[in-house]
Amino acid sequence: MIPTVDERTPEMVIGQLIGELGGSLGVLLTALGNRAGLWTAMAGAGPLSPEEIAGRTALNTILVREWCRAQAAGGYLDYRSDTNSFELPDAVAGALLHGPGAAMVDACAEMLCSQGAEFDEFVTAFRNGGGFGWHRHDERFWHGSDALTKVALPDELISAVLDQVGLAPGSVLDVGSGYGTPTIAIARHFPAARVLGIDYNEASVAHARRAADEAGLADRLRFEVGSATDLPGSGYGLVTFFDSLHDFGDPVGALAQARSVLADDGVVLLVEPAAADRVEDNLTPSGRMFYAVSTLICTPNAVSQVTGQEDAAPLGTQAGEPLLRATAAAAGFGRVRRVDVPAPMNLVLALKP
Repeated sequence: MIPTVDERTPEMVIGQLIGELGGSLGVLLTALGNRAGLWTAMAGAGPLSPEEIAGRTALNTILVREWCRAQAAGGYLDYRSDTNSFELPDAVAGALLHGPGAAMVDACAEMLCSQGAEFDEFVTAFRNGGGFGWHRHDERFWHGSDALTKVALPDELISAVLDQVGLAPGSVLDVGSGYGTPTIAIARHFPAARVLGIDYNEASVAHARRAADEAGLADRLRFEVGSATDLPGSGYGLVTFFDSLHDFGDPVGALAQARSVLADDGVVLLVEPAAADRVEDNLTPSGRMFYAVSTLICTPNAVSQVTGQEDAAPLGTQAGEPLLRATAAAAGFGRVRRVDVPAPMNLVLALKP
């Protein structure tokens, strides 16, 4: 039986901390295995000794030995003591080499390395209560975040979401467009539509413009610097928030602005990380990860936009459906429909006035 919080001893907590440290460092080890070709070398090869793995990868045998031991301790490799060999299970190979695992870990490694370099600055901002805006991160962080977006919101998922909405809009506004990955997917899905992406970070907008050019979409896809609470234009058939509403300091104001620029028969599409309705139901390994992201990245960005506003109410990354529905209602949306898509990590709502 797992001891309750009150039953744990200090020694148990130290053990838990050591486990967390191992897991945190393990992200870098897993990314190292991807970048050094270790996972590929071991896939489907059966049990291999460190010497054999080193021979397949042209790496140092001693370093490979320690990497293998660490990954076996983490449960990603099977160790055979009788032959001092390590085997990559098919399930792990499938997740890392044929699934999104390696891309997800690589993206997070980039973000973690960036955040490590700026951690002292972040701590100061956290202690002062002023938040930490997206613009204060560096290019490595932004690239890592975009890579993670491509894992969490691939083009096929975005197309599936847009299909479920059942629209053929003439114009689309994407709010909080970042590097433009979802926005470009939207433009590809609606070849007859004119699409505008808005983001407050000038560096992100500059990158998104280059991405639109490279995709051959610049004739009908634009990106502009702007605020979620001061949106340009009007009469949009579709306004989208792809994993962005929780990043805004004033989510009610952002949705109210979206409603004000919406066509009479238009729809606001809200895509947020999936979360349980109650905090206690989010106290899981997945919730731990999302609450950590919320504390380190998303909510500090939101707070930076509303510093000094006592009535500000950023959502946090694990808002949950009831709070999102209440936020939509406060912004003037009378009809909220949950959109069912094959995306267990995402919650999708379609809003109408």
